[in-house]
Amino acid sequence: MLAYDQLLHLSNRRKYEYELQRAIDIENNVGILFLDLDRFKYINDSLGHRVGDKLIVSVAKRLKDLVDNDTIVLRQGGDEFTILVKGIGKDNISKLAKDILDHMKKPFIIDQHEILITCSIGISIYPEHGKDIETLMKNADAALYWVKENGKDNYSIYEGYMIEKSTNIMELELELRKAVENQEFILYYQPKIDLNTEEIVGCEALIRWNHPRRGVISPEKFIPLAEETGLINQIGEWVLREACKQNKKWHDTGWSDIQMAVNMSVSQLKQSNVVTTIESLLNETQLDPRFLEIEITESISMVTEEEKIKQLFDLKEFGISLAIDDFGTGYSSLKYLNKLPVDTLKIDKYFIDEVGMSTYSTSSLMVNAIISLAKSLNLKVVAEGIETQEQMKYLKKHQCDIGQGYFLCKPLPADELEKFFKR
Repeated sequence: MLAYDQLLHLSNRRKYEYELQRAIDIENNVGILFLDLDRFKYINDSLGHRVGDKLIVSVAKRLKDLVDNDTIVLRQGGDEFTILVKGIGKDNISKLAKDILDHMKKPFIIDQHEILITCSIGISIYPEHGKDIETLMKNADAALYWVKENGKDNYSIYEGYMIEKSTNIMELELELRKAVENQEFILYYQPKIDLNTEEIVGCEALIRWNHPRRGVISPEKFIPLAEETGLINQIGEWVLREACKQNKKWHDTGWSDIQMAVNMSVSQLKQSNVVTTIESLLNETQLDPRFLEIEITESISMVTEEEKIKQLFDLKEFGISLAIDDFGTGYSSLKYLNKLPVDTLKIDKYFIDEVGMSTYSTSSLMVNAIISLAKSLNLKVVAEGIETQEQMKYLKKHQCDIGQGYFLCKPLPADELEKFFKR
């Protein structure tokens, strides 16, 4: 049998399990670390699989350089690694986990790309957390789930309550699949306000899951799971159809200047038929393409495949507007920004939160820089997450075009938002 991962020269699963059982038979303490790279999928999608593979190789080398010769590193698959450490207790295994986290934060240089990445680590220790391979690996996996659900870029040693959390996530996945079949989703809409005229110029469609038992669930709770399971494509198409249908209804009612913004995931953009799907939905709902805006993330904006770039240009040529969402928080590059048919930059709420506190705060300077960049490229700029009068005044003063946030109007169901239109 093959004893090593041919790409990375790491032990394979059979070799790893053999060594783990042998360590359990001999050692008093054995530690297992499950490691998963945070946001690796976005890097893979935006920079391509060749860069992704080289990053995995570099990560493996960095891990091997950190551990001694008796420690075994296994690539579980994709961006997941498992580390077996013999004769180690909680204090030492915690130190190792912290060292790994620190070393992963150092930039990787891959094909002239400077890549910053973090990781999450779940840990179980023999015999405290299990006396057989299956239990130890299951509990390390549960600890990893817990870390990823609580902010990532950290480590945790297994505790009993974590297995229940892991089970809940698996149950949620099953329920999410049923939700797609049963159409349990609803859309809320948050208006976009012209900061000069204070008129409504658009809305952003925001999905909610109307769970039959748990009530309304926010997208932060289920969209990452939908992306992991591949359900995001079906959900994304449903959102697009319903949002276009609603906007057409508003136009027919008399609110004819509203542009509808819909978020598009990396997975959706990767589909070869994405352009024809969007065009078909617009024809189906009879919405003028000028009144649809597709919001993409910065990681999507860095796609290098010519086919994907052509898709964005095809959407633009059809009359659809394109916006880069959460600008300033991802892997943006002026080189990529300049070659894409983008109409709008959306400043992430992270920067807006501290804006106006000090003219010279980092966030204020970032906001000013993004607005200046947008103006120099003839792009509109939208500020997300406006929550105070001070933020509003600051953004007006610095010539931000459009605002969005709870200070202006919280996301509302369509019928409630219509009352806001009539104000």
